[in-house]
Amino acid sequence: MHAVQAEEAWLQRSQAILQALEGQPLPDWLNGQTEQLDMKGQAQQVLEASQAIRAKALSTAVASGQTTTPSNKPLTLLFVSFSLGDTALKGIFEEAAGRDDVLLVFRGPKPGQKLPALMADLKRLLKGINPLPNIIIDPTRFQRWSVTSVPDIIAEQDGKSRLHVHGVSSLSWLDEQLKAGKQGDLGTLGDIGEIAEIDLLEELKRRMAAIDWKQKQRQAIARFWEQQKFEDLPTAQEDHDRSVDLTITAPRDLAAPNGQLIIRAGQTVNPLDKMPFGLCLKVFDATVPAQVELIRHHSCQDKKAHVMYLATSLPRQDGWEKLKHLENTMQAPVYLLTPDMRSRFQLQHVPSFVEQSGNRLIVHERKLPASSGERS
Repeated sequence: MHAVQAEEAWLQRSQAILQALEGQPLPDWLNGQTEQLDMKGQAQQVLEASQAIRAKALSTAVASGQTTTPSNKPLTLLFVSFSLGDTALKGIFEEAAGRDDVLLVFRGPKPGQKLPALMADLKRLLKGINPLPNIIIDPTRFQRWSVTSVPDIIAEQDGKSRLHVHGVSSLSWLDEQLKAGKQGDLGTLGDIGEIAEIDLLEELKRRMAAIDWKQKQRQAIARFWEQQKFEDLPTAQEDHDRSVDLTITAPRDLAAPNGQLIIRAGQTVNPLDKMPFGLCLKVFDATVPAQVELIRHHSCQDKKAHVMYLATSLPRQDGWEKLKHLENTMQAPVYLLTPDMRSRFQLQHVPSFVEQSGNRLIVHERKLPASSGERS
């Protein structure tokens, strides 16, 4: 447990290296657990795919799930289950056909049943029924109204139960009771049965609780370095200095937020004429110990410049631990070289040092001492 906590603390400190990976996705577990997102996605899929099922394409079509009944008029919720039997269910479907004020509510799929199989069962029972009833899979309504058996009817109005009856599935009978002004819980007036389907929300909670998130995190750490793409550069074969001109030509007018014109289109600007670079870039292959040593002992010409370490490659095995050790050695953060930075500073070989000289940047490429340069 202590090792895992140490990893978490280290990863939080090292998020900057991930933010520097422009154009490359972060590990899923840093944005939210992959499995947790999958679970939530499955729940959303079921809830969306099951709302207001329509006959033209039951397996894929998804209606809005919202009835057209105004909020001040009753909405009849008829809670059903496949435990009622095909004959009873088909009769309920036929009676509810075309009624926008009625929702037939299932709690979820049967144990071990996949969503496509559930849709296929519904499609089979709905064959020949036109117009179709509104059928939804919504375990939240079962929980809200504490429905534990079927059939169960609730006449809902303004978010409250106007009439509640157990053991009855006849909509015509319910209409008569409403017209007669009946209200409240009428009790059990017919046979009731158990709910054959699982509580989808509770099942998702159970599965998520069973996941070893620490293990998933460790696996994600390992996968990140295994799949990471590095900006490898060849080793310098000789000492060489190269000048980089940062002058740019503005493609269009550039104005400040207050509208004041800063640069006109076509105007050439060297940012070093306006602001000092202020950095000393040290670019190296962290898998080559000799390069690490050379970089570590190199002194920047501008002692006030902020040193930034850019690694073209890092060990894939135990990558985070190696990065931690490297940053401890350098006593500073180490970032990964990105394609944009490689192009902007015209980096060609490692190890290299980038510093300002006048209104230019100078890239110093340095040859390693003899009998060195092997990767770790």
